[in-house]
Amino acid sequence: MTGPATAASSGRCAATVVRLAAAARRCPVTAGLLVAMLTTGPLVTALAGSTAPAALSTGVGALSAGRWYTVLTSGLVVPGRLAAGLAAVAVLALLVPVERRWGSRRLALCLVAAQVVATAAGLGPVALLGTTGHRWAHLLAGASAAGPLPAALTVAGLASAGWSPLWRRRVRLGLGVVLTLLLLYSGQLGDVLRWTGFGIGVATGAVLAARRRPVPARAAVLEHGVVSRRESRALIALLVAATAVGPLVAALSRTPDGPWSVVSHLFVSGRPPAEVLRAVCGPGGDAADCQALQDRLRLTGFGPALASVLPVLLQLVLAEGLRRGRRAAWVGAVVLTGTLTAVGAVVVALVLHVPGEQLPLLAVRPGSLPTMSLWAPVVAPGLVLGLLLVTRSRFEVRAAPGAGRQWAALAVGGITVVVAAYLAAGLVLTSGHPAGPGAGRLLLDLPARLVPPGYLGEVVPRGARLHGVARLLADWTGVACWAVLMVTAWRVVRPAAPAGDLVRARDLVRRYGDGALSFMTTWTGNRYWFTAGRRSMVAYRVVGGVALTTGDPVGPAEETATTVRQFTAWCSGRGWAPCWYSVTDAVAEALPGMRRVQVATETWLPLGQLAFVGRKWQDVRTALNRAAREGTTTQWVHWHSAPLALREQLTLASEAWLAGKGLPEMGFTLGGLDELTDPAVRCLVALDADGAVLGLTSWLPARRQDTPVGWTLDLMRRTPGCPPGIVELLIATAALTFQEEGALFVSLSGAPLALPGGPIADVDALARLLQAASRAMEPVYGFRSLMAFKAKFSPQLRPLWLLYTAPTDLPRIAAAVSHAYLPHVSVRQAVRLARALARPHARPHARPRTGLHTGPAPGAPGAGPTTVGRDTPLRTSASTR
Repeated sequence: MTGPATAASSGRCAATVVRLAAAARRCPVTAGLLVAMLTTGPLVTALAGSTAPAALSTGVGALSAGRWYTVLTSGLVVPGRLAAGLAAVAVLALLVPVERRWGSRRLALCLVAAQVVATAAGLGPVALLGTTGHRWAHLLAGASAAGPLPAALTVAGLASAGWSPLWRRRVRLGLGVVLTLLLLYSGQLGDVLRWTGFGIGVATGAVLAARRRPVPARAAVLEHGVVSRRESRALIALLVAATAVGPLVAALSRTPDGPWSVVSHLFVSGRPPAEVLRAVCGPGGDAADCQALQDRLRLTGFGPALASVLPVLLQLVLAEGLRRGRRAAWVGAVVLTGTLTAVGAVVVALVLHVPGEQLPLLAVRPGSLPTMSLWAPVVAPGLVLGLLLVTRSRFEVRAAPGAGRQWAALAVGGITVVVAAYLAAGLVLTSGHPAGPGAGRLLLDLPARLVPPGYLGEVVPRGARLHGVARLLADWTGVACWAVLMVTAWRVVRPAAPAGDLVRARDLVRRYGDGALSFMTTWTGNRYWFTAGRRSMVAYRVVGGVALTTGDPVGPAEETATTVRQFTAWCSGRGWAPCWYSVTDAVAEALPGMRRVQVATETWLPLGQLAFVGRKWQDVRTALNRAAREGTTTQWVHWHSAPLALREQLTLASEAWLAGKGLPEMGFTLGGLDELTDPAVRCLVALDADGAVLGLTSWLPARRQDTPVGWTLDLMRRTPGCPPGIVELLIATAALTFQEEGALFVSLSGAPLALPGGPIADVDALARLLQAASRAMEPVYGFRSLMAFKAKFSPQLRPLWLLYTAPTDLPRIAAAVSHAYLPHVSVRQAVRLARALARPHARPHARPRTGLHTGPAPGAPGAGPTTVGRDTPLRTSASTR
């Protein structure tokens, strides 16, 4: 048995060696740098002694001594095994993609130049500031640094200019946040060189990219910051988490010297230095000062240390809720960061007014602290608080009704139990001592137990002196309170099952939701109005005094007319302007007294006798035949159960499309990746012969008595470089599948502002205005191109209407519709859109037309179209009605 097992093991080892050798041949420069980095230090140590590697490190002192060669040799030495392992992982992650794209010769030259530039640019300011007496600069001037990361980060920053907008943003922001935190909190010379190198690489790459691109597209280089709601929430959560973890980075650093390293005292409590205790509490010492140090000493230990870390964990829990878009997490993060900002301000104010000899934990007098360090406890949480307040509208996922009250009851109840136990135990344990503290004294001592101990490290607490079991109880009271907050916060920010009105609305959609827009009434942002018998409902939202509905009512058909009249009267009674948006003829006929205007044309495809035969289906058959020849396949998936690798590919394609178009993501009746998470939504994915994703369509069910009778096209994406005809393949395959399952129709969604040519009897002037707007916006959005593409499937055309009561309501209705679709549009994006419309014959930031253009929602100026070519991910206005 030993022989076969040994042979199998040897075979696996040989296969691994072969794979590593093949990888090294593909990326020889990266492999060579790794070998040099891992062997130079040990080899020099073996030949010249343990101090030899330090002679290869660089720094102001080394260059002043004439060892200029250290500018290059420092990139080949990494002190310590852990540091070497982390550096090796970073080098592989940063340089392998660059070498595959640039080639080995170009990468080698850039690495050498980057090492010289990053080192020189970092050490120059350090040498100059070191002569000014600045404490941090003085420490840096006497330090040395080694490692290849300054060069690798410079190259990565330079190469990021040629990456897709999505990866460019992720890499630059992610690395920028990490490097800035290390610079501010750790503040070692290596952190300075790495931060400087990455900044130089990013700036140089941006300048070179701007020069290479033609002038009309140059603005696209600078305007790639548009992110989806999903991506922006993830980035905000990253910043919140990074700010929370930053002080721990300083605390865990062996010698934190960064300008914000003083903040580490606010999160991780430390014992007063032994020499300070001996000097103050020894013979001749001051009794009051000794008592102050003894009080601070009580704030050290495992319990207080854990109480310092739990607020950080709470911030991480809230950051996870922010990533999921939870409004409760946003509220919790605002309250927590606001509290930390206020407490930090109190600490700073006290430190400024307390004599320096009473601040032994800082080890320096307040006057000698740089202003940046002194105000760090206020600035860091204050910046996060400002970011959260500015981005409030990004977090719209609300908890189930009553969840807030439940959380408050649990949190307050849990903390009350902990405090009561603390008081009871304290009174029992000290009852036998005449001088024992009473309940009032214990309550006065309570803030010192709840506030992270580091915040009180320089502020003498007024507390009762407890010992033994009482001391143990006091130390862990704060831990218990913070644990209660963290556990209850997790209950609120985690995904919640639908409840209340949403449950009833979903039930009605399952029974009566056979309209093309019916399923969209279950999306986030809708309110619900029910008839007296709760058999019908209207989904709506109030924007600027306008009650804007999401399509037709959902309920029995015989109740439609009564429902729309009752809801219209209900809105008027509350002072809202009722606006029935994207509704069918049935609703328009039920309100003959309201004015109407057509805002879109629904493309409706009956499935009864559908067969792709005849001349009119030639384009669709060509797409199907090409897919068969090239080995392209389709696969039905549900987003929540799809493999992680597949979801990541689809997410990257979606985010890259949005980042590249330079206009904001739209909402309301336009679904995104968040809407795919509903288990009722089906996704059809196109895969090439190797299993790589080529495109995606998502389909919303239209149900009657819980049975799907139709499907509505919502989201459509295609990846860069996919072959032509993927869109047609996905739609045709989906239509045939739904036909086999017994569905009656497929809705390809509305073509916004693709209106009939003649005047409309009810509102001639407004209809003509919309037609003129359609013609003016065609170069930007391609409404007619979208309609022409859908015409390939020979659909039936159905008008979709906007109903309103009076012409005087039109301005605020227009503003409400625009805000519903574009709640996050910035001033810069609005100006860019206006400029694009002022040049109707030039499509900014787009390639020459090669096919279909996507469009925004009707009446909502915003996210522009994308030309569908081989290299352009597609997003249809599938749900624009």
